[in-house]
Amino acid sequence: MASAKKKFGLIFNPEKCNGCLECEKVCATVHASSVASNRTRVKVTKKGDKFKATMCVHCEQCPPSEVCPSALLEFHNEGDFWTLDEHRCFACMACMPRCPHDGVFFEGEFGIETAYMCDLCSGDPKCIKACPKGALTLERAREVKG
Repeated sequence: MASAKKKFGLIFNPEKCNGCLECEKVCATVHASSVASNRTRVKVTKKGDKFKATMCVHCEQCPPSEVCPSALLEFHNEGDFWTLDEHRCFACMACMPRCPHDGVFFEGEFGIETAYMCDLCSGDPKCIKACPKGALTLERAREVKG
């Protein structure tokens, strides 16, 4: 029997979110060097009187990784996060519908289309630090016996 594995997950609490979009701003700045960038990896929208964050939550089993023909999604055991090599993506879009959290985004930039997703800032998520209300947290999931 394999030993227990611990896993982190990115958690959004809509009860705490005030819609300030600081998470989006810092993400855009970190990943696209622009606060105005539409390439943020966390997208906050208002649904009724609550806010909703759409992002990769870093599932232990990542359905998009199962369909990428180029195997561009990689799991990093040290930080418990997934990355997508967007520079090698050839825009087949197979990954997008497989994400149960709609956390894979697809967009063109400079005429080149690519998929992209949250990479937890390589294990140090800036969106969590930027959120003044604590609506985003990185939590250890329960132990999963393998």
